[in-house]
Amino acid sequence: LQAVLVVEKALGELWIQLPCIDQLGSCTYPDVCSMLDDIIPPGTTCPEPLLSYGIPCHCPFKAGLYSLPASDFDLPDVELPSWMTNGNYRVRAVVSNGGEELACVKVAFSL
Repeated sequence: LQAVLVVEKALGELWIQLPCIDQLGSCTYPDVCSMLDDIIPPGTTCPEPLLSYGIPCHCPFKAGLYSLPASDFDLPDVELPSWMTNGNYRVRAVVSNGGEELACVKVAFSL
């Protein structure tokens, strides 16, 4: 599965698309399943609140509509570049297989 992400950061009233730098930002990821396996090893339970809301975190994904209400997440301590620090963000990810669009995910978050 391939994912194409568009990541935007709020700058006042404007939303600015962030470029893809070192695989962060508005990037194309050719193998989402491998990425997920690296982040959450196979056999590991999906983290909260994904688990409580029945949102999968490993391939294959069952067809369906998934919704997650506003939630707080504990993120691992990760070094982020200075351009990707505190602020409001929104992400649109289009997941496809062989050119066929399978999913569209929209997420808004603040750091």
